[in-house]
Amino acid sequence: MIYPVLMAGGVGTRFWPLSTPHRPKQFLPLIHPKKSMFQLTLENLLSWDRVNKQNIWVVTHQNFKSLVQKQAPYLNSSHCLLEPMMRNTAPCIGWGAKNIFEKDSEAIMVVLPSDNWIDNKKKLIQDLKSAVHFVEQNPLALVTFGTSPTYSATGYGYIEMGRREGTLFRVKKFTEKPHLRRAEQMLKTKRYLWNGGMFVWKAKTILQELKKHEPSIFEGLQKLNAKNLNSVYKKFPAISIDYAVMERSKNVYVQKASFQWTDIGSWEGLSSLRDSRAEHWIQLDSKNCFVDVPHKTVATVGVSDLIVVDTPHGLLICHKKETQRVKEISKFLR
Repeated sequence: MIYPVLMAGGVGTRFWPLSTPHRPKQFLPLIHPKKSMFQLTLENLLSWDRVNKQNIWVVTHQNFKSLVQKQAPYLNSSHCLLEPMMRNTAPCIGWGAKNIFEKDSEAIMVVLPSDNWIDNKKKLIQDLKSAVHFVEQNPLALVTFGTSPTYSATGYGYIEMGRREGTLFRVKKFTEKPHLRRAEQMLKTKRYLWNGGMFVWKAKTILQELKKHEPSIFEGLQKLNAKNLNSVYKKFPAISIDYAVMERSKNVYVQKASFQWTDIGSWEGLSSLRDSRAEHWIQLDSKNCFVDVPHKTVATVGVSDLIVVDTPHGLLICHKKETQRVKEISKFLR
């Protein structure tokens, strides 16, 4: 049986001032005017006839419990795992795997971030079917997803494809956020994919891999319960599943996505996906700007490549090339 797991615990510091610690980006209507990224991800999953809403799990921070309940009231409340603190994706995924394995020892997990934009729902499901079928035939396989890069991005991780095996490829190497020249070289070879951060595997397989490569996480998961959640969780290393397992395992494959994927990790990324929002925008000799000021008149004069965002929490004016640095603002707001 298939058990989707949505990772929804990030705080989205790169999307200040719209994203805040109390309402982070995955719960905001960034693309759709009324539906959040979290809700759109659920919609995508539920369009697949093999997905039962009662088998969906969400791992998020305990502060976001009410947001999950409000935006997806149809989910099983006991399937919402509430982290007391953020420890990156390895503990998060491991916790989900432990709970799912206890219910179904042959479970197949489909792990998705809740803040990515997928341009084609049907192609997403088609590729998920392919990955699930591969895991059914190869139960020790760890499958990740990669999309063909469209430019030499330095903010994404990359996957180098090895030999083809069926409809998938062996993963030869992971490269995390390369410098520009290296990214340009990788783009030319056509052997690299952007790392989509989506996974398919058996719950028991990822637990075995954690036991082998990150035993402290595995051992902590075995004794984790409601009473000791805080004390055990804070001892977990803050490590991604890529570093903890995927870069170390010998059973890693990549599904080359037929859909276009975008990690909406910054205002620049969002500006490439949708139009500006403003009550009225006066542009005089302005080029390539993006504004999100829905309730005011905005005027830009003689400027280019700017991001302008105004909310009750603050005003951001930022060059498009500097949007990754927006996360640095959070340390001044504590």
